[in-house]
Amino acid sequence: MGTDRNTATIFVSIASYRDPFLPFTIRSALARASHPERLTFGICWQADESESLDDWIADPRFRIRRYPYQSSLGYGWSRAEIQKLYAGEDYHLLIDSHTWFAEGWDNNLINQLEEKPSDKPLLTTSSPPFFVDDSGEVSIPWAGTEWDGVPMMRCELIPPVGWIDIQMSAERKSEEHQKTPLVCCNFVFTHGRWIREVPEDPAMINAGHEAALSLRTYTHGYDIYLPDNIQIWHLDYDCYPNGKRHKVWEAKTDQWQEENTTIMIQRMHILFFGKGNPDKLGRYQLGASRTVDEWANEAGLELKI
Repeated sequence: MGTDRNTATIFVSIASYRDPFLPFTIRSALARASHPERLTFGICWQADESESLDDWIADPRFRIRRYPYQSSLGYGWSRAEIQKLYAGEDYHLLIDSHTWFAEGWDNNLINQLEEKPSDKPLLTTSSPPFFVDDSGEVSIPWAGTEWDGVPMMRCELIPPVGWIDIQMSAERKSEEHQKTPLVCCNFVFTHGRWIREVPEDPAMINAGHEAALSLRTYTHGYDIYLPDNIQIWHLDYDCYPNGKRHKVWEAKTDQWQEENTTIMIQRMHILFFGKGNPDKLGRYQLGASRTVDEWANEAGLELKI
């Protein structure tokens, strides 16, 4: 039995690291949703003493885990912490903590997802930028230009370490129900069960985790689509004070970065190149619905290091 769109709930997942735009993101999501009462927010709030979420701490729609920013263990860890807060909502929206929403985004994304010709659809793209000035006025710089539209994505294998990087492409979506083998974590929308079928690996400490999540999602049988149109925009980093946002590794020692990057690369080698024992990955292994070679062919990669 399919989900009743008239009562559907959405789990909104936000990992925030010392981000002054987190409250802006929450307000945008609530104000521009058709049914804010059906939203639940899971937030991994890696904060300093100046930050406040007092407007939402007592709101039952919010499940917030606060950590001193110094204790953060990176991208995968923060999103894995959020997934512990999932309670069976119908849909899952994964975004960054500096996001602007379209009017009616919740209904629009549900309709887009349910119209895909797949039992396991997932929507994703590298969300285009927006700007916001000191008064809170938002502007979309690419609107009406050649850059307007839904961005496609590309990936690159970086030898000799075997790092796979995912970036926005200059190309734009050109087909109905256009697929991609790539997942970008500043915008993912799918059924809530994805959280349990393809859980975030907390050992993936930085941006390399997107490639691993792409491969695991694909091999678990998900059909990955570009959205029909843009419902989510991503803040241009020039909007941060002095054009600088805080990064996890700035609060870590070189030794911590080196040790944990080595662990992440070892796990990527198991996933992508079959080098190592997959049992070391625990519950974060590949699925059995498709192969690594099929993913690489669609991604346009030759997996050799």
